Amino acid sequence: MAATFGPLIGASGTTFNLWAPSAPAVSLIFPESSPIDLQKSEHGFWTVTAKDCGPGTRYKFRIGDLDFPDPASRQQEGGTSGWSVVSELIEPSGRKQPLSPWHQALICEVHVGTATPEGTFEALGDKLEHFRDAGYTTLEIMPINTFPGSRNWGYDGTLIFAPAEAYGTREELRALVDRAHELGICLVLDVVYNHFGEFDNFVEHYAREWFDPDINTPWGPGIDFRQEAVRQFYYENAMMWLSEFDFDGLRFDSVHEMKTECRDDFLTGLADACRSVKSHAKLIIENMDNSASWLERDDDGTPKTYTAQWDDDIHHVLNYLVTGEDKGGYDDPSKDPIADLEKGLADGFIHDGEAEGESNGSTRNEPGSHLPPAAFVSYVQNHDQIGNRADSARLPDRIGPEKLDFLHFAVMLAPQIPLFFMGEEAHLRTHFPFFLDLPEKAAAIKREDRYKQMREIFNEDVEDGGLPDPNDPQTFAMAKIDWSDFEQPQSQASLARFRQLAQWRKEHVWPLTGSKCLGARSGRQGDAVVVNWIFESGTLSMALNPTDHPTDIACAITAPPF
Repeated sequence: MAATFGPLIGASGTTFNLWAPSAPAVSLIFPESSPIDLQKSEHGFWTVTAKDCGPGTRYKFRIGDLDFPDPASRQQEGGTSGWSVVSELIEPSGRKQPLSPWHQALICEVHVGTATPEGTFEALGDKLEHFRDAGYTTLEIMPINTFPGSRNWGYDGTLIFAPAEAYGTREELRALVDRAHELGICLVLDVVYNHFGEFDNFVEHYAREWFDPDINTPWGPGIDFRQEAVRQFYYENAMMWLSEFDFDGLRFDSVHEMKTECRDDFLTGLADACRSVKSHAKLIIENMDNSASWLERDDDGTPKTYTAQWDDDIHHVLNYLVTGEDKGGYDDPSKDPIADLEKGLADGFIHDGEAEGESNGSTRNEPGSHLPPAAFVSYVQNHDQIGNRADSARLPDRIGPEKLDFLHFAVMLAPQIPLFFMGEEAHLRTHFPFFLDLPEKAAAIKREDRYKQMREIFNEDVEDGGLPDPNDPQTFAMAKIDWSDFEQPQSQASLARFRQLAQWRKEHVWPLTGSKCLGARSGRQGDAVVVNWIFESGTLSMALNPTDHPTDIACAITAPPF
């Protein structure tokens, strides 16, 4: 698949391309030299090959009175409205085999800007041994694309090819990936293809064809995937992260918010594009529609399109069982949490085409019980579930260590793929509020929108002034991991317990999940559940009592428990 976006350095010069179907004219501008006109090409593209524009050349495009960076800029100078910088291709590693198989993934979700005091790629690289020693085999990195200002969650990007200046250079990012691989750690990158951020979204001013006027997401206009060039833009972005930066996989944010025609064609083509450069890529989707068809396997167990889905269902029921909080997606009074726990552990999805009734009002889409456990990523905390609370508090602020250990036991030793949020391995209490860095006029709009989201989407009864100001640097500082917290006695004890669970998973779960799953059998005994997952290599059995009182569980023990 030949690249069509971003500067392409060749023997006769550097070729610049811009997709702007309705533009009357397009120019290439530079800080200190005369503009160059682009020529109208095929399929809505404008193009020019310019000499003396090698690596380091700063440039923008101009249409009428609008000057703007390349939407496929590989490097930015001066942020989302600054100069794009011509960059050399980073040589792919040439790896042909996965660093480790998917069933061995034990994931930690990490935000680069808050994981270390420095908040950089280089600083995170210096901390990788901590994650390895905790038992993690994979880090899932929250979006790192260029964003406005110096701090951001990362999900409102407009220049999705360029790593954020605040985090470091392209070369430093690749060095982070290489260092992780030296330590046996896979890196998966979170990417956002369902919308552009509102601030400095120049595309909507010169290429309205990029968007479907009839579709809106919670964060802005919907992307029009009927446009071949638009689909190609995202394919090339995904391929770049997997090839130039050698990420082991990608996590695609909120694909359920892709609602235009050709969405399914796009998602199929996206997986194909990824596997064309890295056949073993770990491809994860976030999909509230619970569409099992995206997770189907071949006869040998190889994913046909996507590897796994974030599983909010199991998060919601486990959190409810230990906190009693009936929000965050689990607020229907007719729910039966024990039945939901049993189904979630056995089938992966709770609310799918096989659900009986509407246990939380959101039964939806396709049955998932035929899928292997590795098609689901389970968690009890992630950036959304912490940051989309009014108090942005983690579980240790709401439950005792015994209950959190119970949750970790259930997630770590079930055969689904476990994910934890950075610091969770030591029961850290570091809050993770929503934060950004915008001029005050734009910040005021986002601030107001944040209150609206909290009240209308997340059902948080929050008064005016009750949320941390997302534009205040202190809100960002609140989210930073304090590494001295890991040295506290209670953190050391929690980390030791987490490491033991990780070791048990390695010794007892991996040998089973490395073989084909033949099915699951489950049973409820009062408020307890017993689940047996049957693999070609043997059977994994789990008995769980999620209540605060002892209970007798009738089951046959055929091997020593661990």
